[in-house]
Amino acid sequence: MPIIGALIVALQIIFAIHAVKNGKEPIWLWIILLAPGIGCAIYFITQFGPDAAQSRTARQAKQSLVKAVDPKRELRKRTEMLAISDSVDNRIALADECIEANMFEEAIELLSEKLTPVHADDPSIMERLAFAHFCNKSPEESLRILDELISKNPDYKSTEGHLLYARSLEALDRNEEACKEYDVLRSTYAGEEARVRYGLLLKKMGRTEHAAELFQESIRRANQAPGHYRKKEKEWLQIAKQQ
Repeated sequence: MPIIGALIVALQIIFAIHAVKNGKEPIWLWIILLAPGIGCAIYFITQFGPDAAQSRTARQAKQSLVKAVDPKRELRKRTEMLAISDSVDNRIALADECIEANMFEEAIELLSEKLTPVHADDPSIMERLAFAHFCNKSPEESLRILDELISKNPDYKSTEGHLLYARSLEALDRNEEACKEYDVLRSTYAGEEARVRYGLLLKKMGRTEHAAELFQESIRRANQAPGHYRKKEKEWLQIAKQQ
């Protein structure tokens, strides 16, 4: 163990010097120092070799670790970018970060202002705004915006938007209508969330047999799917197994 500890310290020193000499972002020093083992490993994978930065796995690992060390880094960055240029793209990017940080009122403000008339009917913006209202405990407003989205963009397709519509109906206790939407999503949604949410609603409504069928369907699908699918859907599969 002392040898391993000494090796990690040596790697920290080497990588810290490398980061400073090569002008790497200051966040790397914090990663190397605060998460010595995995931090050094991620630094090696993502910062050494000509193709390191282009590796999708490396990029994802870097983003996850950076977010763990400094969860509001991207939020600050997007805020600065919007201050430099108040563009629609910058507003959307900051709104996305606000939603992830549970700053829903701020996201609503960003997505509601200065978007007319050219972008007022943009379906992707309207869908984000509806989601922000839903997360801000305003399902009635979420549903209103989604109905308006459908009216103004009849050809727009989004399973995430459809799921949000079903969830908004459920939150308003319009359960029969929600069931109809969930039933469509059962075969169109790419994942287990819609199916498991449908099962939970049916269970709440006392339709336990139908709910059990849905939970078992999710479990069977996962057992037949590749490992990466089970990993991605782990949260919903655990809920299905617990019912």
